[in-house]
Amino acid sequence: MPRTTTAASDRLTAVVAEVLGTGWTPPTEPDWPVVFTNEAADLQLTLYPDRRNHRLVFTAASADNPDDLARERFGKYTPDLTGHDTIESWLADGDPDTAADALAVILQRMVEQPLPDRDTRPDPLEHERERLAEQARELAAHTSYFAAGLIWHQPVGDEARKLAALAQNMAHTATRVDELRGYKNPHH
Repeated sequence: MPRTTTAASDRLTAVVAEVLGTGWTPPTEPDWPVVFTNEAADLQLTLYPDRRNHRLVFTAASADNPDDLARERFGKYTPDLTGHDTIESWLADGDPDTAADALAVILQRMVEQPLPDRDTRPDPLEHERERLAEQARELAAHTSYFAAGLIWHQPVGDEARKLAALAQNMAHTATRVDELRGYKNPHH
């Protein structure tokens, strides 16, 4: 029987705390997301499981202003789930110590590199390209769910409608990107 989510976060928190070392204040909450802070470095490190993609996600941000999304740095780690069906199962019953070396590399890169500078001059093309890339990732994720539904003989109508709406939004954003790049769109 798997352990509770709190026990799973406690086990991984202990491994991450050992990897980060002194100077980092461990989380005060026993559940996800797990948040470490380093006041001297003005860093906050957040860790949570990405259940959909079966991996761990790390976010480094300013401890003084953790909600400044323009200054975040991200890292991801996908553990070997052999013998486990989900990331939750691995967190509950797996051995997070086996991931310590890989986590050390990821965390070291995240905390040693400076956070991105806030761009004071927003570039509309860059913004739209980032939005387009995010829409493409979301479309790919929903496409996977749609395909899985087909394979497992589950209802797929709702997922197909989501795909159509996502594709339409993506087409609008792609048209905007083309326009910002100077291409004329005859269908617009």
